Amino acid sequence: MLQCAKLAAMSAYLIVNYDVDNPELYTEYQGGAGSALRIGVECEVLVLDPESEQLEGEGAGQQTVVLKFESLEKAKEIYNSGEYQAIVGKRHAATSNHFAVLVNGFG
Repeated sequence: MLQCAKLAAMSAYLIVNYDVDNPELYTEYQGGAGSALRIGVECEVLVLDPESEQLEGEGAGQQTVVLKFESLEKAKEIYNSGEYQAIVGKRHAATSNHFAVLVNGFG
């Protein structure tokens, strides 16, 4: 069944987790990230939780964001775009304990 599902276009999800250490710089990132990620057009915010609860593992941050894209290819295109790459460094500088993973969904 999973192999059949892979034949159809699948949504992709970018899951990002971090601690915000510099709220001012993070606000600057937020000011440009929405348009750079094409939120509301080609990207949907599913989760923005500033008080995530870690159940397993070590080193997770408190804030988690989950974004939905129409496909893995579209997510990579937007993430790697010049517009987003010009702003993402502000998120990196404003946060610690961060990670980002890109995953496929089902159908």
